[in-house]
Amino acid sequence: MSLAAANNLKTATGPTRDFCWRERERLRARLEQQLPAKITAEEIEVHFAAMPPHYWERVTEADLVWGLETIHGFLKLIASPQVSATAPFVSWSQAHQPHCVRVMLCTWDRHSLLAKAAAAFSAVRLNIHQADVFTGADNVVLDQFSVTNADGRSAVSETRLQDMTFLLEGALSEPPRFASVWACSRHKFLAAPSLIAPQITFDNDTSLDSTLVHIIAADRLGLLYDILQAIADAGLNIKQARIATERNLALDTIHVTDERGQKLSGKGRIESLHERLVAALTVSD
Repeated sequence: MSLAAANNLKTATGPTRDFCWRERERLRARLEQQLPAKITAEEIEVHFAAMPPHYWERVTEADLVWGLETIHGFLKLIASPQVSATAPFVSWSQAHQPHCVRVMLCTWDRHSLLAKAAAAFSAVRLNIHQADVFTGADNVVLDQFSVTNADGRSAVSETRLQDMTFLLEGALSEPPRFASVWACSRHKFLAAPSLIAPQITFDNDTSLDSTLVHIIAADRLGLLYDILQAIADAGLNIKQARIATERNLALDTIHVTDERGQKLSGKGRIESLHERLVAALTVSD
């Protein structure tokens, strides 16, 4: 109820707004008791004001605490004169599912950020089973991933997560090299061709300011990177995304916008993206 109130506060009026405000203040009071002293009241206020509505629809109270700690870590990291302002801050925790780790990424938003993150996971043979992408009004990205080793049976090591973080740091601070590296090595990771044909649909009606791309495809290591890189190569931006895996099927919904931050207009733009995605989803040697 409290998280819903935080989401509804911006649009509520009259008695409803008063109720939402009281619920928000109760949530804030609980957070201040749970959070370490290093997290200031101002940081909490900025978080409540900046995060988009779909964040409050999905976030749990525990993840809210984790997110605030992660953002604090990011801001502290880039405050150091020895650290690039483009650096990411990555934290992780054990998930409830066996052999699964939850990873949280915080950094400034930029073009192809999500594709680079997916590439870093793939490069160390970590498979993304679920992801939620959130971008605040302050341009801070707070992305959450659930990952396993490629075999799905062994525990994810701390070393592998550190290697992924190192690769991502390099990708965000240096000229991108993932495309060429992945092109040379992807045949090692591709599964056998699936009997399930990929499904790609576009929805320009549900959202007022973005085009929804719905994708159903056989899951494999590196699939998400191939999808996201195709979107980046088309010159499009990702506003939000919901990535899920069920029964070895990737079920992805990605909100994209053009260079002006608007939904895709014109049949040619959508057809071009469709062709890129079909190529990305097609397994070939």
